[in-house]
Amino acid sequence: MQYLVAGCPSLDKIALDPRRIVAQGDAMVFEGPWPWASPVVATLDDAAVERVRASGIDGYLVDALGEPGPGEAFVVAAHRMRDLAAFQPYAEQVGAVVERFGGRFLARSGKAEMLGGDFVSDRAVIIEFPRAADAVAFYVSDVYAPLMQIRQATSDPRFLVMARSGPLRPRRGRRPRATCARRPLRRIEGA
Repeated sequence: MQYLVAGCPSLDKIALDPRRIVAQGDAMVFEGPWPWASPVVATLDDAAVERVRASGIDGYLVDALGEPGPGEAFVVAAHRMRDLAAFQPYAEQVGAVVERFGGRFLARSGKAEMLGGDFVSDRAVIIEFPRAADAVAFYVSDVYAPLMQIRQATSDPRFLVMARSGPLRPRRGRRPRATCARRPLRRIEGA
């Protein structure tokens, strides 16, 4: 199994079973620019991977470490590496920090397969968190700060937090959206 990360408009170009969509909710870009508006994360089996490769859509594939669970929020990150050797302490330590905030890696790879478009990424991760607040707490934590400094010094980072569906913070009485909507990403100022 692999994960597809692409923009919602790309889904119009491929025949993707809607049950394969893992996340397509609101997203906040913490480090960017992010290459696609309205990002989507989906799981693909081997047959779907071949169809997606042949389609030439903008997006990338990354090998899965595990199936998605019940988490409501996801960190999606993709980086061009500038200094892989200096990045190693980050790679060795970040897993424990992710777990401390309730996260788990769904995909974590030093090699993302680019499908089309201008965006290029060397490393890609997808991390599932119970709630968006957990993902943001991870990102802004004192324990992650020294690791973030390593990541930012050794890569050209892209980092966003997105909801499984609907808004990142569901409002009382509001049902999550079930389909892609053409909406702009929100940028976190100062991040």
